[in-house]
Amino acid sequence: MSGRIAVGVSGTGSNLRALVAAAERGVLGGVVALVFADRACAGLDWAAEQGIDTILVPGGEDAVLAGTLAAVEPDVVVLAGYLRLVGPAVLAAFGGRILNVHPSLLPSFPGLHGARDALAAGVAVTGVTVHLVDATLDGGPIVAQEAVPVLPGDTEDSLLARIHPVEHRLLPAAVAALLAGALTAGEGARRATFDPATADAAMPVPLRALLSVSDKSGLADLGRGLVARGWELVSTGGTARALRAAGLPVTDVAAVTGFPEMLDGRVKTLHPRVHGGLLADRRRADHRQALLAAGIAPFDLVVVNLYPFAEAASKPGLSFDDLVEEIDIGGPSMVRAAAKNHASVAIVTSPARYQAVLAALDEHGAIPLGLRSALAVEAFRHTAAYDARIAAELPSRMSEAGVELPAEPGLPGAGDPYPPVLTISMEKVETLRYGENPHQPAARYRRTDREPRSGEGPFATGGPPLQGKALSYNNVLDASAAAALGRLMRGPAIVICKHTNPCGAAERPTLLEAWEAALAGDPVSAFGGVVAVTGPVDRALAERLVSIFLEVVVAPAFDEDAREILATKPNLRLVVDASLGTGTTAVTADPLGSFRTAGGGVLVTTPDALPDDPAEWVCTTSRRPTERELGDLDLAWRLCRGVVSNAIVLVRDRMLVGLGSGQVSRVDACRGAVDKARQFQGEAGATGAVAASDAFFPFADGPQVLLEAGVTAIVQPGGSMRDAEVLAHVERAGAAMLVTGRRHFRH
Repeated sequence: MSGRIAVGVSGTGSNLRALVAAAERGVLGGVVALVFADRACAGLDWAAEQGIDTILVPGGEDAVLAGTLAAVEPDVVVLAGYLRLVGPAVLAAFGGRILNVHPSLLPSFPGLHGARDALAAGVAVTGVTVHLVDATLDGGPIVAQEAVPVLPGDTEDSLLARIHPVEHRLLPAAVAALLAGALTAGEGARRATFDPATADAAMPVPLRALLSVSDKSGLADLGRGLVARGWELVSTGGTARALRAAGLPVTDVAAVTGFPEMLDGRVKTLHPRVHGGLLADRRRADHRQALLAAGIAPFDLVVVNLYPFAEAASKPGLSFDDLVEEIDIGGPSMVRAAAKNHASVAIVTSPARYQAVLAALDEHGAIPLGLRSALAVEAFRHTAAYDARIAAELPSRMSEAGVELPAEPGLPGAGDPYPPVLTISMEKVETLRYGENPHQPAARYRRTDREPRSGEGPFATGGPPLQGKALSYNNVLDASAAAALGRLMRGPAIVICKHTNPCGAAERPTLLEAWEAALAGDPVSAFGGVVAVTGPVDRALAERLVSIFLEVVVAPAFDEDAREILATKPNLRLVVDASLGTGTTAVTADPLGSFRTAGGGVLVTTPDALPDDPAEWVCTTSRRPTERELGDLDLAWRLCRGVVSNAIVLVRDRMLVGLGSGQVSRVDACRGAVDKARQFQGEAGATGAVAASDAFFPFADGPQVLLEAGVTAIVQPGGSMRDAEVLAHVERAGAAMLVTGRRHFRH
């Protein structure tokens, strides 16, 4: 269907422009074939500039106008701000096919100054009427009406500024309905009859995109692409300004809803004219016809990303009320509505999808169901992550703002820090080659429900390595374990890990010396290991690091000379952890800081991160440790928390010399640690070393193995029923023993 339309103007021609724009988008069902005017005016000039046929009929003389229109043979005549009554000749020739738009709710305030007269009458509501023209003044059958509120302080200009956008929406829709044969009016009828079924079958369906984004990247290119493909852009606020700044035509949401945004922008899109267009299932004739009857145009595409709540939450000094204002309401409502109705609507929440959408339009002429479905899933994930961040952030902010929260689980001040429902949002960093074993798929994620906490490790932000092959699942585990122990070290220090256990560790005056000592602890296991360094890596250390095969090096920095040396091992992964060597020895005590699946359940706990203070340890033996032993016991205990239980750590001269890990009995862990010391420390073995046990000794057999090997001091949590028996063995050997009162199991 392609009808011919003649449009009469007398002024600037804003309604004419709306009709031409609708025709260009293919939603009018016809073309503007002629523009006529009763006087010289800007509307007539603009039409001529667009290449539309024009004619000036001075005074709107009836016979001349009737003859002119007859020559053009229009299907519809539209009076779009035409300030003359049409005469009997025109009415006779085109009766039932002439539409007029009037700036009031007829029959109130007919005539030339509908808005002015409404203001003078003091009414609270006026509006727009589109009607079929008959011989009466603004009195023909009404086709469509919509109210426009009169606001306090309104002038004629300000009122008309809100009326015109409604005219620009109602008039093209009425023209399309008349061309489709969906409008009829009986003799003497005051209202035209609209047939939704006919309209559904014959009226063109508009292509409309609703855009409201906080992230403006790629927005202008997307807008240009949609406009070039015949789409109408509907937007509001900063998004609308950005699109207009790019020279693109934009329909304001307020023009769609007929209601200006209110409450400082809190209410913009929460309106049936928006959500009706989002939620109508256009596979169903009754939904399509309901939209047509209500004068609501559907949306095919929604582009929304939400207020940057997480970014606002990270701003120092932001007040609680200001943070609450960053909680998006209309955005998630539109996202969820469009995602639910993905059978009819495409929802895009990421600028990364813009090109795929445009490519789909070029390839298929529409966004196919498969892509719409994928976008809908992505959208629900987007809103779920957004809500998870809000739910995680608000309790502490409420408490800080002085809100007296009840002592309910999961709220600040409650004895139980775990909420009844816990939602953790995560963002994928990368898909890994495989998991712990090649037959296991795996991926790496980072948490987005909160900001990374101090000392959490090198992977909290999701940043890539400086160098090397892609990180594997096991690389991440080992590097995290090495970095965690590295943060417990003091001064220049090195930790070498294998399968998350330290196989070498040392504290020395320089990093180079620390490396040599750590490597000497177990040079065999160090092959293929992961290294944590507590200071910047320089050339000298880099030369040592490349002397053996390593998987990963974690350090606070790598200088240029070191990078040059390390680049000779292109597969070696270099990971930056700025917290190493800064004195950050513990992560924030976050009750939700550690997760682990077990038998179909999920265990949530505070990480074992509370600092240990050797000054609080109790010496239970008659001999106290020497200063050297105290220093070694301190290091052994710090290393012990990074060893898989049952764990025994031997340290001598601030160097790891023996390790027993992952044993099912503590005495076997003691034997393993002693055997390791004998393997790599020569004749000295464990002689003069100190030992740390992650948990109490259930029997005296473990300490006996250690003492017979030459261990001179032991640190352990205590708490066994046989503590007295253990103490007696240590006393008889003349050794010293400290009790910490804290266990460091690691499973």
